[in-house]
Amino acid sequence: MNWYCLTLSEEEVVTGKARQFKEAFAEAFAAAKGPRVMALFQREGEEGGLDLFCTPDCGSHAATLLEDWRCTSCERPSLIGLQLLVGHNEITYYMP
Repeated sequence: MNWYCLTLSEEEVVTGKARQFKEAFAEAFAAAKGPRVMALFQREGEEGGLDLFCTPDCGSHAATLLEDWRCTSCERPSLIGLQLLVGHNEITYYMP
């Protein structure tokens, strides 16, 4: 199953795009009643940017959000350097 990725530049991070996406994702997570395998992660990107990663189940629970933000399909990211932003702490046990 593919994950979803959103790469933000340093400028987008400074202007609050990461916070906006996190807040919108948290709303979608709550509306979906907090599925165990739905989560949002971040990793520091190049030159001050951020890479945001959404688990595959987000395609079922937050498809409109992913489409609106133009997230792209990607392979499962390495756990190294990932920080959980929204989701259950035990998500790494269930990561596809």
